[in-house]
Amino acid sequence: MQALKKTISIQSNGTVQSTDIIDEHFQRLRRIAFWSCILSFAVDIILGTTALVNCIRTKSFVGFSYSVHTFMDCLCTSFVSWHLKGKTIDVVRHRDPLACCIIGALFVGSFLAIETRAIQSLISPPSVRPDLTVVMYSYVHIIVFTILSIIKMRISRQIQSVALKFDTINSFIGIIMVLPLIVWNRVVFINKFTYLDDLVQVLMALFLFLAGGKLILDSITLMNTEYARKLHDERVKRMLDDTDDGLVNIIQSHFIVGT
Repeated sequence: MQALKKTISIQSNGTVQSTDIIDEHFQRLRRIAFWSCILSFAVDIILGTTALVNCIRTKSFVGFSYSVHTFMDCLCTSFVSWHLKGKTIDVVRHRDPLACCIIGALFVGSFLAIETRAIQSLISPPSVRPDLTVVMYSYVHIIVFTILSIIKMRISRQIQSVALKFDTINSFIGIIMVLPLIVWNRVVFINKFTYLDDLVQVLMALFLFLAGGKLILDSITLMNTEYARKLHDERVKRMLDDTDDGLVNIIQSHFIVGT
């Protein structure tokens, strides 16, 4: 007989939604999401290294912010993979807030790195345009991460994983960041504005900062609530144990007196 696990989630409008999820189905989705994260990690490493090496080869910062984002995405994906490595639903649920808190911190770190470089480029626009290498890894990134993001987003809704959801959002941000690199030399209007790529990086970095800050606050609040609940449960349990011991003593004293 398949085990059912009841999960309760609070919706944005304040209503409480209760759902049942089959453990076997949960485990299958968890494994798919886990291997999707592993594939994301591998592709991020390859593309990020390619972008960084190309920056060094061409002596330009075209694609540098993208390479920083991919490396940060690797770290995020690593903690999401650890979160999904839990063998039971309870373990995965327990690891979710901690993974979210770390991902939020990485979002803020990514914001600082990308924003600094992008603002500097806005002040002194780059003279070098994206070459064939930049266009090639940009296309690969869009194709691979669009597919993986759709898979991970659908699974995150079914298993109610906030960490996986924000990792998917991070992947979507990476897709947006490479779009200017593809169309830069192919659209006359964009070609007139050498700062467009950096402007997109600034906006995406600001979004990362806001999302990361909210994720940290929500995660800490959730962990504090869970910790307070555990303390309350332990206090109630001790009170019940003390009450039971008191009743046993009263009963024993009654029988001793009665004899």
